[in-house]
Amino acid sequence: MGWVTISLRKMALKQRVSNLQYRLLQISQERQSIANQSQYAQRYINAIKNEQYGSIQGAYFDNVQRLQNESADLDPTSKEWTAYQTALDRFSLVQSRQQMAADSIFQGYEDSLMNDVNRRDQQLEAEQTQVETQLQAAQAELESLDQAMDDSIKNSAIKLT
Repeated sequence: MGWVTISLRKMALKQRVSNLQYRLLQISQERQSIANQSQYAQRYINAIKNEQYGSIQGAYFDNVQRLQNESADLDPTSKEWTAYQTALDRFSLVQSRQQMAADSIFQGYEDSLMNDVNRRDQQLEAEQTQVETQLQAAQAELESLDQAMDDSIKNSAIKLT
């Protein structure tokens, strides 16, 4: 191969290497962006979850306080006292069920979010591996062209005897 042909191929390879390096940079930025979006989404879900838990707790404490105010003068051996204890147990059970339902809903949101994030990240990771492989091959070919060009120049040099 003549040095002119090698030079043209070398220019094309340099452009290819540059494009592959740029794509690796884009992939890295996309992966970072996905991680940031995931963190923001998780913070948002946690804020909503905490608000929901606060609402559940507030309703529970309001009911308990109201019940305690109504039964402040009850005799601990009376039927009303037993009804009071039963009502407290019922409020506690309702609160537990509401929290379990909220946990289930928010866990579903988080799982869905993480599945999407992981799927997209795996796609980008696979593409990154493919681009890195192509980059290594292009760089290896570029190095071999450098050697071939050096050899071609040496062989085409005028030899004086």
